[in-house]
Amino acid sequence: MRKFDPTFNPRPVEHIELPEGNTRPRWIIVAALLVVATIAFGVGLSGVLNREGGWTDVEALSGAPGCAAEFSLQYCLPDKGGRAVLREVSALYTSACTRAAQVYSAEEDFDGVGNVHSINAKPNEIVTVEPELYAALQLVQQTGNRAVYLAPLYETYLSLFFCQDDAETADYDPLQNPELAESFRELAAFANDPEQIDLELLGGRQVRLRVAPAYLQYAQENGVGCFFDFGWMKNAFIADDLASALKAQGFTDAVLQSVDGFGCNLSERGDRFAMQIFDGVPKLVAEMEYAKPLSFVSMHSRSIHPGDRDWYYEFESGEVRAIYLDPADGMPKTAIDDLLLWSGKLGCGALVLRACEAYLTDAFDPAALDVPELFCAYCEQNKLYCSDPDVQFPELLDGYQEVTP
Repeated sequence: MRKFDPTFNPRPVEHIELPEGNTRPRWIIVAALLVVATIAFGVGLSGVLNREGGWTDVEALSGAPGCAAEFSLQYCLPDKGGRAVLREVSALYTSACTRAAQVYSAEEDFDGVGNVHSINAKPNEIVTVEPELYAALQLVQQTGNRAVYLAPLYETYLSLFFCQDDAETADYDPLQNPELAESFRELAAFANDPEQIDLELLGGRQVRLRVAPAYLQYAQENGVGCFFDFGWMKNAFIADDLASALKAQGFTDAVLQSVDGFGCNLSERGDRFAMQIFDGVPKLVAEMEYAKPLSFVSMHSRSIHPGDRDWYYEFESGEVRAIYLDPADGMPKTAIDDLLLWSGKLGCGALVLRACEAYLTDAFDPAALDVPELFCAYCEQNKLYCSDPDVQFPELLDGYQEVTP
């Protein structure tokens, strides 16, 4: 198996038979942006990559606002008229990224846009939100996920990842600050109590964030400015929305990936793709091959690539804090080093909400992932567990054994 190179950041390439003696008999592509998820997409192609035809990177229009900096998009252009298609896809991608950034913003109000900020700004009042946001809230309600109410904790915790040395971290890390830990537990108790805070979906895209008087008073006394946010999960829902925008216009020869672990492969061309599976360090254990449209969520306990370090802090001792907080008690947790989820039916939003139940706990709970059309892969004690019997692993890292239910 080839050695994992954390700086490896290629464009998609053609599968080519190489002369004997070459040390790399095949190439499997990875996405244009190696990320915390490191969902690596590989594809066997028959054309040369250029702007006339074949797989190419799609950029959002220069200077346009939005979330495009947090995503990479690759599209397989037709052999004829490729430049025109590229312009169309780029324009649509730019528009969709701009809208998504507005819809999911918890920091800013946009004229005529009912977004996350709108909900927080008017607790106990009815707010009309955008259809994409309403659909995301429906998923949250269906799963009973309470992580979205941890926003007050993240207002403090996220500062940890901007610290320059260990001496600065105690003010933001509840695992080394007993006073902060108590505050986090108090806020987590509010977040877990539907009597204290809950989203009411009233139909017609109308939402009410119900916040009890006791919590409102606590928030006022303790400077809580945001009750609800998708937080680190936000790009999972945005990935679904961007994919929907592409599909609605017939642009399905696409691979979309966020910088923080969420991906949608829309391609029905029958090309071969691959995802990378890790087990700590980071250690590349296997590449999982597939050839159909899938959505992915990948979560890690520590940095995989230099570009993902905004989501991790590594102490001089080697101990690492990840961005994930357990909704149960507000403490930083990852039950195992790496978890990969995928589905041909469920979107990234549905996958990540389920991932919370299994991954942000003291002990990994695979039973929480026993959901129709949801599949997972993870490693424990040099065993690679995979719940999808149709998945193929051409090679495993030496010393690892595949276990399939």
